[in-house]
Amino acid sequence: MKIFRLLIRLFIVLLLFIFIFIGTLTVFEYKPQDVEDLIVQNNQTKLVKLNDSMTFMTFNIGYAGLGKDEDFILDGGKNGIPKSKEVVDTYLSGIQDAISEYTVDFYLLQEIDLKSRRSYKINQLEEIENALGQTYSSQFAYNFKSLLVPFPLSLTDYIGYVESGIATLTSFRVSDSQRLQFPGEFSWPLRVANLKRAMMVSRLEIENSTKEFVIVNLHMSAYDGDGSLRAQEMAFLKAFLESEKALGNYVVVGGDFNQTFPEAVGIYPVTQDFYEAFPIEDNFLPTGYSFMIDTSLPSCRLLNQPYDPESINTQYYIIDGFIVSSNILVEKFNDTQSSAGAMTVNYDFENSDHNPVVMKIKLLP
Repeated sequence: MKIFRLLIRLFIVLLLFIFIFIGTLTVFEYKPQDVEDLIVQNNQTKLVKLNDSMTFMTFNIGYAGLGKDEDFILDGGKNGIPKSKEVVDTYLSGIQDAISEYTVDFYLLQEIDLKSRRSYKINQLEEIENALGQTYSSQFAYNFKSLLVPFPLSLTDYIGYVESGIATLTSFRVSDSQRLQFPGEFSWPLRVANLKRAMMVSRLEIENSTKEFVIVNLHMSAYDGDGSLRAQEMAFLKAFLESEKALGNYVVVGGDFNQTFPEAVGIYPVTQDFYEAFPIEDNFLPTGYSFMIDTSLPSCRLLNQPYDPESINTQYYIIDGFIVSSNILVEKFNDTQSSAGAMTVNYDFENSDHNPVVMKIKLLP
């Protein structure tokens, strides 16, 4: 009888702890506005010009914690965070080298941590800003902010505190930058320690033009079982593209779409019980826009295991790339390309589970 009473008391204490824990996360839940103005740090003076070539890179850096030796529990792996700060430092150094090797006018980065347990509290944006120097401005928008992510259930391997998001860095003057919250969210209580997806919109003045150059950096939803979040996000993006087309603006969208582009469907079929990046609908893009991707190389790998290009259990995806408006000419990025278009840079997933994708364009008069 005494044991039974003790078990009842322990059960009540456990319930009380869970209630207080979830209640605390709910009280301190990150709740962004639909539209938030962003600060442009170290804004530049150079203006965009018509008919001048400009270069782009989109790169999901995986918070410098998802390089070649890593797996991740949500992808079928075992781990929640990298094993040490030294691991993150090594990956971040490699990411900085990749960014420096391909010097571009616009860097669109995703999964960049400001202060997170999973990346050992390294301010990765600050590190990259310092590496690029004073000739680039930067804008940052949160995609993930949580007091505590108690996953995976482990005393040492849990994700914990997270401040992470998307960053755009450019050598041109930015007139305005905003964070636009995507519609849709996970249900409570899963919502309180989950991502709050958004896209960052940077507007740039064009010399001798009444139109704007609009840059969108985004990182769309993954692990969305029924597809409802993806559908809402894509509808939001489509409406945005249509509104910018009506204004006659020049538009580049870049990032991690977490969906397979129509032209890439079937290139890396999912043959096992792995995560599937569902295809973007063929008729998604409004008239006057085109996808710019590279189908010759994967832009992402599954984190079910450390990277092994020889293994049949290595799953690839093409989910990173660009959308451009029809008043933009896409050129060959360099002489290694056989034709104009986006180009995936093959780093063999050395420092991230994504490869960067680059592109060269000019605005047509």
